[in-house]
Amino acid sequence: MAPGLASARPRVKLAGPAGDRTMRRRTLLALTAIPVAARAQSWPSRPVRIISSSPPAGASDILSRTIGQALQEQTGQPFVVENRAGAGGVVGSDFVAKSAPDGTTWLTTNVGPQAIFRELHRHLPYDTRTDFRHVTILGTLPLVLIVGRDQPYRTLAEYLADARARPGAMNFGSGGNGTLHHLTGELLNSAAHVRITHVPYRGAQAATTDVIGGRIEGMWDSLPSAAPHIRQGSVRALALSSANRSAAFPNVSTLRESGFPDLVTTNWFGLAGPARVPEEIVGAMYAQLRRALDSAPVRERFASIGVEPVGEPPDATQRYVLAEIERWSAVVRATGVTMD
Repeated sequence: MAPGLASARPRVKLAGPAGDRTMRRRTLLALTAIPVAARAQSWPSRPVRIISSSPPAGASDILSRTIGQALQEQTGQPFVVENRAGAGGVVGSDFVAKSAPDGTTWLTTNVGPQAIFRELHRHLPYDTRTDFRHVTILGTLPLVLIVGRDQPYRTLAEYLADARARPGAMNFGSGGNGTLHHLTGELLNSAAHVRITHVPYRGAQAATTDVIGGRIEGMWDSLPSAAPHIRQGSVRALALSSANRSAAFPNVSTLRESGFPDLVTTNWFGLAGPARVPEEIVGAMYAQLRRALDSAPVRERFASIGVEPVGEPPDATQRYVLAEIERWSAVVRATGVTMD
């Protein structure tokens, strides 16, 4: 119970020798609700951690810091972003799944460790269906195929033509085995009838370094993490995986426009806590996130990196993630992708 609440409880005189049962029931319900309401109103009363499952400069990190700054300004409490990268997001996800459900530790999660990995990892250290309470989807974003500026490819057609001429000789990087980036590359291999070898990295930033340095021809990356390099000219964007072009990069065509009408993959990033976070705290966090997503600074930042804000309520988000688990499990089985 919050300090000072005991003295604030109303004194109720019950009618009759044994008391009026209806009055007693209503009184008990009202008294029970006092600490619940107080707990929601007082959150956050101490610093909050947002765990990013990607290294610095990855999409999860960028969104975490954008949202964290807005939440800190709104609440007056520190929102500290902590990077816990590894295993394509499993390390950070597992940390939050096993954290105390007190509203001080949250996870910026995405389709990989929440949906795709349930089928790929037979021994995940957490259960994606039951170990998280999802608050909302922060935003959706496309992946982008980038190549180094010294590569000869100016279009996707040129890239694929070279791949057909040299089966297995070209490489594409990703932020990890079994990630959406990996699956998108394999789906393109299948649709284009080419064999470009996948090279997994411990996070997108390491793969980007090798693309810029010419050690691999290209990679699939999330648009937010690739955006600065595209603008600087250190990499060239050949195609987006989304259904439509990005307003942030309107000159980059989609895979659908490039002859692959059924090849659309979109990543989503959400905020989740451990499964048993009290619902009143989940509601308080959602209210703050909704306010942040509606703010001009966050919307402008998201637009500049090609992220579309979402912000659906917690229960709808929970259902959405469960549906995504089913969807991507089917894709994994169809592609035959493994963690080897």
